[in-house]
Amino acid sequence: MAANLDNGVILGALGSAFTNTTGAITPPPGMVIATVQCIGVTRFVTLIAEDPNKTFNTALPAHQDNDGSAVAGYEAQDHGDGGIKLVASGASAPTEFPAGMTLYGRWTSISIASQASAGSSGGSQGIIVYFGY
Repeated sequence: MAANLDNGVILGALGSAFTNTTGAITPPPGMVIATVQCIGVTRFVTLIAEDPNKTFNTALPAHQDNDGSAVAGYEAQDHGDGGIKLVASGASAPTEFPAGMTLYGRWTSISIASQASAGSSGGSQGIIVYFGY
């Protein structure tokens, strides 16, 4: 299990939410979405990082510069290289995560595509998100 600034708090102890619809989930004030568990095949419409330069997201590529230049707001030595933007649902060739996949990071908002648009039969299965500090 990954640590996420919660000083050893067990995953789920700080709260969680479930959705199988396309509405956005946001964390309680002062918190972030620290973990996302994909119940079924999942495509994200929005996956907004607390710091989009550090955590993969649908807004911009985190750790994208591979030419030695700095990511916006950071010195070049403070980031990795080679990251790409997560392709949102509705775009050509969207990024798709398989059922059972768990994602770790620091996000402030998440919304998913309907499972029908994610290529799943049998209806929307959804995601579970866990909150952290």
